[in-house]
Amino acid sequence: MKPKNDERFYSGVELRPVDHDNWYDCTQIQVTDEQQTLFPVPAVYWLAESAYCGYSPLAIYSGTDLVGLAIYAIDPEDGQYWIMAFVIDRQFQGKGLGRAGLTELIRYMKEKHACEYIILGHRPGNDRASGLYESLGFVEIDRSGTEIIRRLKLT
Repeated sequence: MKPKNDERFYSGVELRPVDHDNWYDCTQIQVTDEQQTLFPVPAVYWLAESAYCGYSPLAIYSGTDLVGLAIYAIDPEDGQYWIMAFVIDRQFQGKGLGRAGLTELIRYMKEKHACEYIILGHRPGNDRASGLYESLGFVEIDRSGTEIIRRLKLT
C-alpha cells in the first residue's frame, strides 16, 4: 500500500531479512539530496559490507512497501551492539516511518540479543537524525569533528 499525500504518520512497520527476494529492491533505497551531502554512502554499499563483514541487514516494510533499510552489528572487540546504518527511502520520509522503524529495530535487537546497550553514530550536521535519536533516549557519549556517538541503555 503506497502512502497517499494526506496519510501522515504510520505506526506499524515490520522488519524482514534481506534475502534473494528483496535484496535488489533494497539497493534502490535513496535518501534526499541534502542527506546525501551529509553521508553519501548508498544502500548497496551497506549490503555489500554486510555480506563481507558480518553485519545484519534488515529490510523495513510498511505493509507491502519496502520503505527502508537497517544494518546492525556486534563489535567483535568489545561485544557492543551498533546500528551501522538506518535509512528511510526519500519517498517515505516525514510520515513517522523513521521513528516506527527505529523503535521496531530497538525492540528486535533487545529481544534477539538481550543487549544492554545499543550504540550508533551520525554526522554533526544531521539535525533530523539527532532529534530522532535523542527523542528515543540515545544519549551522546562521544563527539569528533565527523561523528557524534550515541548510546541507548536498554535495561
